Amino acid sequence: MSAATPAVAGRRRLPRPDVSGRITGIVSDLGRSRAVTGARRAADTAWARTAPVRARIAPIGAFVLPLGWVALASLVVAVVVGLDRSWSELTAVAVALAVVLLAAVAWVAGKTAYDVDIALDNERVQVGDDALGRLLIRNRGTRSLLPTSIELPVARAVASFDLPALGRRDEHEEMFAVPTRRRGVIPVGPVVSVRADPLHLLRRAQRWTEQVELFVHPRTLVIDSGHAGFLKDVEGVTTQDLSSSDVSFHALRDYVPGDDRRAIHWKTTARTGRFMVRVFEETRRSHLLLLLSLRPENYATPDDFEMAVSSVGSLGLQCLREDRDLSVVTQAGRLRFPSARGLLDELSRIELVPGSAPVPTLAEEGVAAVPGASIVALVTGGGAEAAELRAADRAAPLDAFTFAVRCADGQSVARRRIGRLTVLDLSTLDDLPRAVRTMR
Repeated sequence: MSAATPAVAGRRRLPRPDVSGRITGIVSDLGRSRAVTGARRAADTAWARTAPVRARIAPIGAFVLPLGWVALASLVVAVVVGLDRSWSELTAVAVALAVVLLAAVAWVAGKTAYDVDIALDNERVQVGDDALGRLLIRNRGTRSLLPTSIELPVARAVASFDLPALGRRDEHEEMFAVPTRRRGVIPVGPVVSVRADPLHLLRRAQRWTEQVELFVHPRTLVIDSGHAGFLKDVEGVTTQDLSSSDVSFHALRDYVPGDDRRAIHWKTTARTGRFMVRVFEETRRSHLLLLLSLRPENYATPDDFEMAVSSVGSLGLQCLREDRDLSVVTQAGRLRFPSARGLLDELSRIELVPGSAPVPTLAEEGVAAVPGASIVALVTGGGAEAAELRAADRAAPLDAFTFAVRCADGQSVARRRIGRLTVLDLSTLDDLPRAVRTMR
């Protein structure tokens, strides 16, 4: 026993873990998480129950300006503290604030009766042209109206006019101009009258008109009909299908029962001694399909995209002037337009679409949407590579005439061939008529 004693005494005893402290920490964390969860539930319940009250006071939020909220909060604090501690000076401040707020309410209160007409001289202008408008305001009430401020939103800006006092049946006219430096659709209006007190505590706004749209069309050029040879076809575009009646004569053949007797060629019949009938090649009306790429990677600058949109507009208008069928397809879908003005309206709304399909996919979808196109034109930017254009050309029908227009500022103006595809490189929109002339 004595020999084993030193060995037992020499063993090192490890400290026991503090299990009680760890359990206490876990319990406290659970209690904290339960408290947080309970607080969140209580907050959600309170928010849901106060929804009707918040809906009623929401208009007040637009009625009271930031300085008004400060004055209202100061009034509440002054009333509570002044009455609780019998602080006469603070009570006097509360009375003064109440008088100021009541005066502000009286200033912006009251009925207003306006007849407001907003009119644009021209609802459709070309980019860069003047767009003028007129605002006519009449007092249709039975009493005079105090001066107020008129706000007219134009796109993201707001134009403000000072409206003088108007007597009974009086009217006031304001002229305004809308900048048209960029193509697009600019919302104008609605017209809002604004009344605010001199201290800018309260603000009352009333809407008087609906919003109107100003279409800023892309710049377009007139392509002379003599230069647009690829669009001219008095007799239509001939096909390989034969018919017994059309305008494109093909050949003569022997008469077979069932043929139209009006197709008999009597001179040849008399010479050969047997009935001979005319055979025609079927023709179809020329149909121009314009494919406009909205893929941002195809354009180096926004100006290149604007040039492409203008090129589509110029080619499309020329096609409509020649009374030809026209279809315009983009990655965002097919444009629907009943007239030339409708085409320009739709082009005014066009914007680049990030993540759009590449050019070959656009060509495949466009040809599928318009299978009867006889002319297929792809309009894109200088970023479209030759391989993409070649793949897009393969999607077009074999009997269709195809060409591409690449728009890029600063590139050399050229006409080149990629397989059967004719590619026109433009540096400016003014190069388009000359480039089209080379395809006659």
